[in-house]
Parts: sequence; structure tokens; C-alpha cells
Amino acid sequence: MFRGISQILIVLSAFVCGNTFSQTYPTILIHGILSNSQQLDILSDYISTPTYSIEIGDGAISSITKSMNKQCNILSEKISNLNLNSDMINMIGVSQGGLLARCYIEKYSDHIIPVNTLVTLGTPHMGIYLSGINALSINDYTKDPFRYQNYLTTNTFLSLLNNERPHPESEQYKQGMISLKYFVVVWSNIDDVIIPLESSCLEYYDILKAENDDELVIQPFKSSDTYIHDLVGLKTLYTTERLHLYEVECEHSKLKLPVCFNNIYNSTYNQTLIDRINSYLN
Repeated sequence: MFRGISQILIVLSAFVCGNTFSQTYPTILIHGILSNSQQLDILSDYISTPTYSIEIGDGAISSITKSMNKQCNILSEKISNLNLNSDMINMIGVSQGGLLARCYIEKYSDHIIPVNTLVTLGTPHMGIYLSGINALSINDYTKDPFRYQNYLTTNTFLSLLNNERPHPESEQYKQGMISLKYFVVVWSNIDDVIIPLESSCLEYYDILKAENDDELVIQPFKSSDTYIHDLVGLKTLYTTERLHLYEVECEHSKLKLPVCFNNIYNSTYNQTLIDRINSYLN
């Protein structure tokens, strides 16, 4: 869904000031669990490119009752049906929507439309550790560090998305991520939903310590197999300065709201979160 006057004014201001136009790619917005595309309308108004908010099935209901692979297929079909007059797109995924964005990039982007920049907001990239959950979508990225081998054997979404076990499309998945110009990972140091919250900055529990010592200890990103063996291209993105992590102090539910992305000023980057995001989209 194309959102508005504010986006047009941003583009026109560059023209009026005499700036040379660079290639502008449309941005696909993907909602999270128990949400829908309308809940991203406010965020859409702040994005500096034309935006399209994708509804996954029936929105809130489908986001939890449909498997992640099915939701990813719905997303890819809807992007294809947009018939965009563009060589590339950007993607912004909120929470679970970030996993769907990565799924599209790894499985479908090479034959539908490639992705320039991926931005994820509070996305559990390395999984979540919750027990007693009986929901198709959440089960697809639940990872029990004490029963990791069972996860590898039975999981048909996240274990493949992260190339944690061999599969026929592993190189395609890796190349899909490596093809990105930028991968921008926004995470909250007070996230009150994702367990562990470090999953949203590409870290997870140390599996060996969980299995051998019965301890839950966060393993640093650069010490993980994901990074060391460059399983899905994240090391390549990091070493070529195309993977950028942006830490904020926001509740999980507020990551998509102005109170977080527009009102909190980050002195490290000398700009707000939304300014930072927009700088990567062109």
C-alpha cells in the first residue's frame, strides 16, 4: 500500500534542492505475529521511499496459525503480484516479519525480484526458547538449547534458513543473503518478548554449555558457528561492512512506533533510528 504525501515531499525536496536523483527502490513492509499490515501505516509514513505493506493471509490470525514456510510462500506471491516497475526492492520486517523477509530473500528473490536492503526490527534471527507453545508459526523458530539435535532433526524452517544443517538449497540461501547491499539489524536491549533478547542481534545460547554443563550462556556472535563457518553469509556481510547492528532501548511492541524510531536520539550515530534506516534504503 503506497503511503503518502510525506514520501512525495521527501523525494521532491531532493529535486528542488538541485540534488541528482539516485535509484530509489520501493520498500516492502512485513508485519509481525498477531498483527496486520494496517499496524505498519505509521511506520510507512516515515519511510523515504514508496512503501507497500504486505498482509500475510488473514493478518493476525494467519500470522500465528499458518506455518512460516506457508507464510513465506504467501509473501512471495504477493510481491510477485505487485508487478513493480523496479529492478530491486527494499524490505523492512517487524519481529516475525523479519524472518519472513529473510525467507523471501533466501528462497524466492533470485527469481522474483532481488532485494537491495533488508532492515529487521526486533526479529528473533537465531530462534526463541519457549516451552509449552502450540502455534505453527512460533514452533517454526523455537529452538531448545538443551535438545538441539532434536531441533535440527525436526525443524523445517529456521534450521534451514540459518543453514544449521545441510540441505539441497543451502548455497542458494547463503548467496541470497550475500547479495544484499545492506543488512540492518535493529534490536532492543530491553526487549520484553524475545527470549533470549540477543537473538534479535544474531546471538543465541551456547549449545555446548547447555548440553554439557546445563547452563544458559549467551554466545557472542563472532564465536558462533554461524559466524565462524559463515553458514548463511553473515560473516561475509560483516567483513565487507554491509551488516550493521543498531541497538535501541525500546519495548518490543514499540519498535514500529514513533516513540521509539523517531523520538529516541542516538548519539553514537548522531541521528534517530528512522533517519538511520532511511539512509540505507537508496
